[in-house]
Amino acid sequence: MSDGRLYIFAGPIVSLLIALVFLLVWLHDRERRCGLYFASAFCAYTLAALIQITGIPREAGPNAVVSAIVYTFAVLTLVEGVLVRFGRAGSGGLLLVIACAIVALVFYFFYLDRDLVARIYVQNFGYGIMFVVAALQILAIERRRPIDRLLFWAFLLFGLHFFIRTGLTMQMSGDLFEIDRMRENGADPSDIAALFRATPFWQVLNFSLLISGLLLALALLGSIAADAIDEIRREGRSDALTGLGTRRDFMERAHDILADPGARPVTLIAFDMDRFKQINDDFGHSAGDRILAVVGGLILHETSPRDAAARLGGEEFVVLLARTNRVGASRVADRLRAELDFARLSVLPPHATVTASFGVAERHEGESLDSLMSRADGLVEIAKREGRGGLATDAPVGEREPEDHESPDADAGSDADAQDDAADAPEAPSLPRQSERRVR
Repeated sequence: MSDGRLYIFAGPIVSLLIALVFLLVWLHDRERRCGLYFASAFCAYTLAALIQITGIPREAGPNAVVSAIVYTFAVLTLVEGVLVRFGRAGSGGLLLVIACAIVALVFYFFYLDRDLVARIYVQNFGYGIMFVVAALQILAIERRRPIDRLLFWAFLLFGLHFFIRTGLTMQMSGDLFEIDRMRENGADPSDIAALFRATPFWQVLNFSLLISGLLLALALLGSIAADAIDEIRREGRSDALTGLGTRRDFMERAHDILADPGARPVTLIAFDMDRFKQINDDFGHSAGDRILAVVGGLILHETSPRDAAARLGGEEFVVLLARTNRVGASRVADRLRAELDFARLSVLPPHATVTASFGVAERHEGESLDSLMSRADGLVEIAKREGRGGLATDAPVGEREPEDHESPDADAGSDADAQDDAADAPEAPSLPRQSERRVR
C-alpha cells in the first residue's frame, strides 16, 4: 500500500472495464467497427500497464520493449478506431510511421545507448504527437456536429497533456537519472522498481491517465450513442423501400426550398401509380414492392441534392424541383414515364404494363406549399381521367419557356449525345401513347 502497488492497479482495472463496455457495444451492433477498435485499444493498454507493474518479462530490456510495443499498439488502434467512425479507415499512414519510430527509439535507447530518461521522453512525446495528429485529422473532416467537435478537443487536450505532464514531472523526478547507473551497478531490481514507482513522474502518470483516459472513453461512448441516435432519426426520415424521403422530411426540405430565392423557379411533380392494387392482386405484394423500389431509383437518378423527393404513402410520389420551370419539370416527368415502362420489363412478366399519371404545377409567386401540392394533385386526377399513363400541366397551350432541369448526369452535350446514342441503340419496344393535357 505504501509503495503505491494497489493504487497503480486502478488504471488497468478501469481500462479493462471500459474495454468490456466497448466490446459489448460491438457485439450488439457489429456494423459499428469502431467499437471493436476501442475495445482492443483499452485492452492493450491494460496489458501494457500490467507488463510494467508486474515486471513480466523479468529482464529490463524485453520488459521495456514489449511494453512499448503494446502501449503504442493501444494508441494506434484507438486513433484508427476514431478514423473508422468517420469513414476514414486506413488514413493513419503518418501515425503508423510515428508508432514504428517510437518502438525503434525505445529499442535504441535501451540496447544501444541506455538512457531511461530518453525512453520516457520518446514514448510520452511520441504518443502526444500521435493524438495531436489524430485531432488535426478529425478537424479536417467536414462534420459540424457537437459530438465531433468534442472528440476533436478531447484528442487535442489528451495529446497536449503528454507534453505538459512529462515536462513538469520530469523536473521533479531527479531519481530517474540514477536508475540506469543503479542497474549497471547490479542493484536489486525490486529496489529499482520501488524507486521508480516513488517518483513524481510515475505517480502523476498513473493518476492523469486514469482520469483523462476515463474522460476520453466517455467521449468515445458519447460519439457512438450520438451516431445511433442519428441513424434512428435518418430511418424515420427515409422510406426504407424506395430510398426517398418520408412526408415529414419532404415537407421540411420543401419549405426550405420555397424560402430560398436562389431556388426559383420551383415546380412540383406529383404522380400516382395506375391500378397499383391490381398489380399487387395479380402478381403479389413482392412484385409491387419491387416496382416501388424501381420508381424510387428512377426518381433518385433524375433529381439532384438541391431537389426534394418523397413517397407520401402507398403508390403516391412527389418531386419538388428547384431552379426548374414547368417545361423542364415536364421533361423530367416524361423521362420518368418512359423509364418506368422499360424498367418494369425486369420486374413483371412481358405482357404486364405499368403506368403512372403525372401532374406538373409550377409555383406561383408567394404560393404556399399546401396550395402547390393541392394543384398538383388536381392535375394528377385530370391525367387519370384522360386515360391514365398521362401528364397534365397547368401551362397555357403553346407556352414556351427557356428554363430546363438537368438530371445529375447531364452535361452540355447531352442532347447531341442522346441523338448519337439513339442512332446506335437497338430498336426499343414501342411505348403506349401517352396523353398530355394543359389546363389554364
